[in-house]
Amino acid sequence: MGYIKGEGRQQSSLFPPTLEELVPEDHLVRVIEAYVARLDLQALGFSKAEPLKTGRPGYDPADLLKLYLYGYFQRIRSSRRLEAECQRNVEVMWLLGRLAPDFKTIADFRKDNSAAFQATCRTFVQFCRQVGLISGQLVAIDGSKFQAVASQRKHLSLTKLKRQQAKLEAQISRYLAELDEADRSEATEGVDRSAVKAALQHLKSRHADNLTAQALMEVQGLDQFVMGEDEARMMRTHQGARVAYNVQSAVDGEHGLILHHAVTQDGCDNQQLEPMAKAAQAILEQEELTVTADAGYSNGEQFQACDDAGITAYVPENRGINNKGDDTPLFDRSAFTYDAKNDQYQCPASQWLTLKQVSGLQRIYARQGDCEGCPLKSRCTKAKRRYVTRHVHEAAFERMHQRMQAHPEMMVRRRSIVEHPFGNLKQWILGNGRFLLRQLRGARTEMALAVNAYNLKRAINVLGARRLIELLG
Repeated sequence: MGYIKGEGRQQSSLFPPTLEELVPEDHLVRVIEAYVARLDLQALGFSKAEPLKTGRPGYDPADLLKLYLYGYFQRIRSSRRLEAECQRNVEVMWLLGRLAPDFKTIADFRKDNSAAFQATCRTFVQFCRQVGLISGQLVAIDGSKFQAVASQRKHLSLTKLKRQQAKLEAQISRYLAELDEADRSEATEGVDRSAVKAALQHLKSRHADNLTAQALMEVQGLDQFVMGEDEARMMRTHQGARVAYNVQSAVDGEHGLILHHAVTQDGCDNQQLEPMAKAAQAILEQEELTVTADAGYSNGEQFQACDDAGITAYVPENRGINNKGDDTPLFDRSAFTYDAKNDQYQCPASQWLTLKQVSGLQRIYARQGDCEGCPLKSRCTKAKRRYVTRHVHEAAFERMHQRMQAHPEMMVRRRSIVEHPFGNLKQWILGNGRFLLRQLRGARTEMALAVNAYNLKRAINVLGARRLIELLG
């Protein structure tokens, strides 16, 4: 039977196919074309949105935006690779009308329009909300670390610099000792004094640079610094410590669309619940909102702020546990009863612990007298008297505890809503989960494009390409 044969390379055609015939009616590029056509690029802040009246004409920002949306949708982020796609990819040829901008033009467009890309991302979220893809009934919040461009070798910290300083000083001392020994010894043939002095001079120069770096960091109030990308931070990840940014996302529970995202320098999530929840509330234009997040967002002050803003949060408590002792377990704080009216605690021995002092966000309670004579002292404390702390926002913690007890399923719902988008962003769109552009501005540009591509994909999956094109038209 043989094999299926392709068409001969020299075969001519009476009616060669047009680009329009090569692209199906429900293809991705038609969705991108319809989406960009409805955008007001000048209002969104794109540079050169109005063509110049003099000089050589430039590329339409709409064409370059379409190219980037297609590129991030297809895991093509490099400007050089996008240039190559313009010359070989039939889909891109249809999208751009066979335009083939060079890589420098493509790269400059992304570099110069960071704020406009972020505004475009927000515009698509509003469109999804208008067509009913976003319900706003439940929003899940989460954070994930995305690696920066800079290498770990470029990271400096005061602790690391002090360790290097101690090593350099030890090496300098060793070389000085060798020179002293050579001076005292008659047989100096075995010591190359010029080589030792050169090495010593090099060590002293490195030591001076180290001290200068420490002084500059202390003057600026920095505890860490990344050379070449000073806005990135060393953060803990599942793969160990990495130079990274912490990306926050608020995801709607209806179809998993990302309502809001933010690229931050904070390595922890416990300061992000309030700003992310309030941003989602503003986007949804709702007076009340229900959000859920993991234990990394546990923060009494933020719980209280959310309650005050009409935001009902579901977050597991993540609080320190008192030392129970080696052998005999000590009374936990739950064994002490709080009297809200008189602002005091009653201990298991029925004695009252009154407020002693306020330290930061903690209120410290202790007995006025000595605990020595108490028969339960061995089960209560090993110190002279027992101290009990109460958070300034303890009432908010208690309300959160009661909500989580009543709705333990919220953690399962959180995982099903918010972890899927991050998996897509890291593996499907950004490939290796690492940014290509430097500094916060570059990271925010790339994340805006990635989130826009992700939301576009979700909308196509839910509505279908044909229906989405109709709604965009």
